[in-house]
Amino acid sequence: MNAYAFEINNAIFPPAKFGTFGEVASAAILILTSVAGAAAIILIIISGIKIVTSGGDPKQLAAAQATLTYAIIGLAVTILAFVILAALQKFLGSSVAI
Repeated sequence: MNAYAFEINNAIFPPAKFGTFGEVASAAILILTSVAGAAAIILIIISGIKIVTSGGDPKQLAAAQATLTYAIIGLAVTILAFVILAALQKFLGSSVAI
C-alpha cells in the first residue's frame, strides 16, 4: 500500500488568521457594528433628502422624520453596544482587542 502526500501552498491557502474564539468574535462584532453604523448614516442621509423633497406634505414629512428618528436610535444602539462591550472586556480583564 502506497501513501501519497502533497504539500499545501501557503500562498493559496494561508494559515488561519484567528487563533482563538475571542479573536473571531471580536472581528465579527467589528464587522457588524461597522455595517450597522454605515447603514444608520445612510438612512440619516436618505431621511434628510426625504425631508427636503417632501414639499410640505405632512405624511411624507412624518415618514421622513420617523426614518430619521429610527436611524438615530439605531446609531445610538450601535455605539452603545460597542461601549458596553469595551466596558465588559475591561471589567472581565480580557486581552482581546476590539
